[in-house]
Amino acid sequence: MSQASAPSGFWESLRKHLPEEEVARLQASVEEGERTYALILNTKKMGDEEFLARFPKVVPHPDVPHAFLYRKSDYEFGKSILYDAGVYSIEDASAMMPAYFLAPRAEEVVYDMCAAPGGKALASSLFMEDRGVLVANDVSFPRAHSLSQNVERMGRGNMVVTSNDVSFNHESYPECFDKILVDAPCSGSAMFRKDEEALADWSERKVMVNHARQVELLSYAYEMLKPGGRIAYSTCSFSYEENEGTILEFLRTRREARLVPLPEDERFFRPEDVPEAIYLFPHRFPGEGQFVCLIEKPGELVPTPRKAIPLAPYSKYRDFVRHYGLEGRSNEFHREKFYSLERAFDVSHMNLLRYGVKLLEMRSSQIYIPDHHLAAYLGPEHSIPVGKEEAKAYIQGLTFPLHRMDGFAIISYLGLNLGFVKVVKGIAKNHYPKGLRRPEWDPDLDIAR
Repeated sequence: MSQASAPSGFWESLRKHLPEEEVARLQASVEEGERTYALILNTKKMGDEEFLARFPKVVPHPDVPHAFLYRKSDYEFGKSILYDAGVYSIEDASAMMPAYFLAPRAEEVVYDMCAAPGGKALASSLFMEDRGVLVANDVSFPRAHSLSQNVERMGRGNMVVTSNDVSFNHESYPECFDKILVDAPCSGSAMFRKDEEALADWSERKVMVNHARQVELLSYAYEMLKPGGRIAYSTCSFSYEENEGTILEFLRTRREARLVPLPEDERFFRPEDVPEAIYLFPHRFPGEGQFVCLIEKPGELVPTPRKAIPLAPYSKYRDFVRHYGLEGRSNEFHREKFYSLERAFDVSHMNLLRYGVKLLEMRSSQIYIPDHHLAAYLGPEHSIPVGKEEAKAYIQGLTFPLHRMDGFAIISYLGLNLGFVKVVKGIAKNHYPKGLRRPEWDPDLDIAR
């Protein structure tokens, strides 16, 4: 990228609030620096030691556990079957930090207000060890649908996916959440290095329009936050108005709110007007850049009580639930689809796309099809191990011999669940999602390396 390609007025707008040397280093990084790539590991599916043995050129993330930096010239992680199988989530290294600082824990009830495409939500679910409840929302239904597909791919069991405009439903969830992520819509200047559309679309007007929306979203989030709870506010923008300006405007209306100082570190730039917050500039920290600020509501944080979950309304599926070890979870039907969430959560005021793990879908009153999400969620102990040729046939969408009793079964290869088959007279009929099938897949060049 050349300096001439930078948006008109952008660098000048930064110089109003940042030291000249900082702007110069940032500009050089954006226009001439090399992009970094990162992922966070799903340790339910693969541990750090095995991952490093398979991919020795990755480098551990400097802060986030089970996360790694890599060069695209070394590995094309997005093209691996391990990606389809949910072994990791690809996410910018700096974009992982808001969820890392928020530190959502198991048993908490967490809300990601602007979640798509889902990197921060998935990282939060991993930090929560797939327990508690994480509601991942996006106002855009197509983006929320894409997020829901990522939740399925990663096999997460504690995530609710919704598509709501919070201005219409925030009043239905007053002081409901322990922690909230507000990764606010912004002008996207931290995306310039990898997204030409963000570069072309930037304008001072867009910055100010986003600023107004950001203040509004923070206000809604604060109403939905429990006393003693915390909000992680973040953007992928370097503009003062969308960061310090938004925080200061919010604090004018919520004077009791407290900013939680983030750690002292030379890799973090502290803005003068809001010294509790930080910028993760790409010339200081690996990644494309983030602004992060933690906000706390005064009071004592009281845990949400766990409700008893009877299975009585769905007693005909009791054997199914027991077979897969899903007792004690919130197993419920929503729109003719049977779901399992780690604990019950009221979604009556939400436009629901996914309620935890999708278990099955009804085809008639007597016929159901188990869902791929269930196979992605469960461990290999629930599977039938197969060899390389069977795994290859499965990923390619083919049938193959499998000598076991008729019915549905999960198959796995090298300890990794691949998905469901339906065995009929010794032949495994393929139930791998058609959109994931790879006609030329070779396990020796991918999973079996």
